[in-house]
Amino acid sequence: MPLNKNLYTKDENPFLKNIGFKIQFFRKQKGLSQNELAEKTNLSYTTISHIESTTAYGLSIIAIYRIAKALDVDPSQLLIFK
Repeated sequence: MPLNKNLYTKDENPFLKNIGFKIQFFRKQKGLSQNELAEKTNLSYTTISHIESTTAYGLSIIAIYRIAKALDVDPSQLLIFK
C-alpha cells in the first residue's frame, strides 16, 4: 500500500520527481513503452506510470533495482542528481 504523500517533506518530493524523470528518460532512450518496462520488471503498468508521474510514494529499493536492470543502467544512475 502506498504511503500517504503528506508524510514526505518538501525536500523529499523533488527526490521522487527526479527518480521518475530519470526512469522515464532511460525508458524512452531504450525505446520501451511503460507496458514493456512493466513486463520486464514484473511491476504493474500502474506502478511504472505512478513512478514516472511522481505519485509513487513509498517506492521500494527492489523496484528501483528491477527498473535499473531492465533499462541496463546502474541503479545509482537513477538516484544521483547533479
